[in-house]
Amino acid sequence: MSIITHLVIVDKVTEELPSEAPRYVISAQDYIANRLPPEVAEKTNLRVINLCNDYDYLKTGYYCSLLADAREHRCIPNVWDIVQARWKRVHKHAFPELERVLAEPDIMELSAEESAFLQEDLYFFFGRTADKQLRVFGRKLFDAFRLPIMRVRLRQKHGHWRIKEVEALTLNDIRDQMDAFRAAISQYMGSYWNKKGKPQDKYWLAVLHDPDEPLPPSTMRTLKKLVEVGRKKRFFVELITKRHFESLLEYDALFIRATTSVNHYTYRFAQKAEREEIPCVDDTNSILRCCNKIYLQELLKSKKIKTPNAYFINRRQKDGQMPTPSEYPVVLKVPDGSFSLGVFKVNSPEEFQQKVGELFKKSELLLVQEFLPSAFDWRIGLLGGKPLFACKYYMAKKHWQIYNHGSKRFKQGGFETVPLEGVPEKVLKTAQRAAGLIGQGLYGVDIKEIDGTAYVIEINDNPNIDAGVEDKILGNGLYEAIFDHFQQLIDA
Repeated sequence: MSIITHLVIVDKVTEELPSEAPRYVISAQDYIANRLPPEVAEKTNLRVINLCNDYDYLKTGYYCSLLADAREHRCIPNVWDIVQARWKRVHKHAFPELERVLAEPDIMELSAEESAFLQEDLYFFFGRTADKQLRVFGRKLFDAFRLPIMRVRLRQKHGHWRIKEVEALTLNDIRDQMDAFRAAISQYMGSYWNKKGKPQDKYWLAVLHDPDEPLPPSTMRTLKKLVEVGRKKRFFVELITKRHFESLLEYDALFIRATTSVNHYTYRFAQKAEREEIPCVDDTNSILRCCNKIYLQELLKSKKIKTPNAYFINRRQKDGQMPTPSEYPVVLKVPDGSFSLGVFKVNSPEEFQQKVGELFKKSELLLVQEFLPSAFDWRIGLLGGKPLFACKYYMAKKHWQIYNHGSKRFKQGGFETVPLEGVPEKVLKTAQRAAGLIGQGLYGVDIKEIDGTAYVIEINDNPNIDAGVEDKILGNGLYEAIFDHFQQLIDA
């Protein structure tokens, strides 16, 4: 059965833009009267594209976007986009960023003959254009103004291209370009990839990854597995990178599979997803809370969840005020390290003073933590508050951590994937309590079990999920659970 995910509002339904899954073309009068097709009548997360010919205040196009907001439909353009489209002075706040793209070498180095097209009217449909030199510009343009059809006029000043005008157009203005418009609207809705007679994808998931990351939370093999399983779950999965920031609003959900950090593009992606009301794993709160070991230590302590004994030291403490360990070895941690980076074992007072001096050049606070030796750490993966997988991560050979960044041969210890029913009850319950303090996303809780006591070492907001490791027990069922979680978030 064809699935409708988009309503396209036009003044009059014609064969020029027919209904074709995943879109249903509806007249403005029918939309205003709420005469929706039965299969979408009860949907609140429906996407709406308003192509009315008049967006002026209190005109038909204005009311369609206004009613979409009241019905909790995600509308392009929304009421604010329509209002500011008529305020020319408001446009100018976006011009400097857009003009920086026009100053890029691939545009500035065009010859006079090659750049002649820049002096003509430039048309953008959902940010898309046939001129390959302007594709990045077009995406940023659409992200700034959210208008389905735009015409841009440029001018040259002092050797640089400047924006003279950005204008919202209607279907009446582009009758001679309908083929290009139909292709653009299909790409925007994700139906561009569904022309081979396969069942229509119901959702469109963006997976943010970094192809150059040395220790990614999911390998490329795993990401390909995600694409494959997603297809069976009616998800179109697209692997995106940080270059796709302006395209984020086209997706139904975002799955971050690059190592997260607060002062980092991953956080900005999560922040934008939330602003656009796009479900995101993991969300900004999870990143903020999990990426700082000092915050986690204080949070777990306040909720009486067992952790290794620890205290903070401050670079601004005067001599004699800074507490020093009474026993060695101890573990020194930089608050925002990941994958065992920024974590050091020190074995003597002299080594402690030396390492503290080095680390205070990078961080205002440090965490001094009791050293608890163990052969392995438990990693309990949780999703939506429920345990998903369990692994034992063993220490790297001849090393006290799972990762040994100083070794060429034995960089990482082994692993053992364990059925959830084989995990000690105390470990499982402690992991659930700890993850519940962060949220309902995807978390990996690291625990040391010593003499029957479960100590939480860390909570990770984007834990490793790799083919052949974390999925060894559940197989495809692990990925299916992730897609089920996203479906719940989107439908909710």
